[in-house]
Parts: sequence; structure tokens; C-alpha cells
Amino acid sequence: MRKISLILIIIAVFAGMSYAQFKEIPYDTKMKLKSNNLILGFINPKNFSWTHSVNFSYGTFGNSSYSLAAYTGTLNYKVLKNLDISADVTMQYSPFASINGGNAALNKDFQNSLGGVYLSRFSLNYQPLKNMFININYFNNKNYNWYNDYLFSRYGGY
Repeated sequence: MRKISLILIIIAVFAGMSYAQFKEIPYDTKMKLKSNNLILGFINPKNFSWTHSVNFSYGTFGNSSYSLAAYTGTLNYKVLKNLDISADVTMQYSPFASINGGNAALNKDFQNSLGGVYLSRFSLNYQPLKNMFININYFNNKNYNWYNDYLFSRYGGY
């Protein structure tokens, strides 16, 4: 027991002396670190832009109809002089949708399938040389081709 107590006292003494080696950061350096206006330490807000788009639509065909409200926020960031990234984030809601005026559960499922939040576009644009461009794009047109779904086929999925 005495041995353990002696070891704990030695560790406490050395821990106190090791803290004495800590050097405080000068005030000027602290102010330079705080005044760089970077978000999360690496995102420059001067290179960031955000545009908005709102779309309301209504469609009807046969005994079916739908309404759709969508908000799209386009986020752009210029990483370097010759490199930028862009992303479209879409929030979508369908306040009304019906399929052939019948089954309430099927209508509710259809209405819910139209809503949500998703990444509708992502783009990375790079210009390594004056006359050379590299563009990498991702498109997610969630409801672009929804009317070809089997639910709308008069012939049961053909």
C-alpha cells in the first residue's frame, strides 16, 4: 500500500511540473486565428454562394391527378481559381395526389412517394489548362419519369 501511495505522489508531482512546461499562445496569434473569417476553419464565405428556386405544379390525366411544391437550393463553392463545386438540394412535398380516384391507401402511398429531401444535382468543374475542362456531374431526377410507373399503366404494368 505504501508503494502505491509513493508512486501516486511521484506521478502527481511530475504532472504538476509537466504542466509548467505549457506555453500560452500569444494574444496577437489568437486574434489572427479568430479573424480569418473561415467557416469550420477551411471554408471561405467569400467563395460561397446560394441561390433559391421555388416551383409549384399541378397535373391531371385520366382519372389521376397530383400537385407538387418544390424548393431547390443551389449551393456553389469556388475551391480554387480553376476548381468549383455545385450542388442542388431539393425539398419536395405533394399536398394532393390521386390514382384513378380509387384506393385511399394507394393514393396516400403515391402522395408520400412524391415528397422528401434529396440531392438532385452535384457538379465538380475543373479547368487544369486554358483549353481543357473536366466536368463531373451527378443528376437525380427523382420524379422526372414517374408517370411511366406501373401504377399508371392501363394494362397492369405493360
